[in-house]
Amino acid sequence: MAEEQEWANLLAEIFQKLTEKNASISYDFVNLEMKGKIERDGKVIPTGTISLNGMLTITAK
Repeated sequence: MAEEQEWANLLAEIFQKLTEKNASISYDFVNLEMKGKIERDGKVIPTGTISLNGMLTITAK
């Protein structure tokens, strides 16, 4: 959990800096597939799959 919090804090700092500069970032995905899972009681439970094709743009304002 501590590592997740560190990543969350890092991302918050990055987005704050991007917002100050009115920046945008674009990602172009071709057949990106992410399989979700959670761990509960020592067991891995699949939660679904996300597939992305195309562009994702994040704009900070």
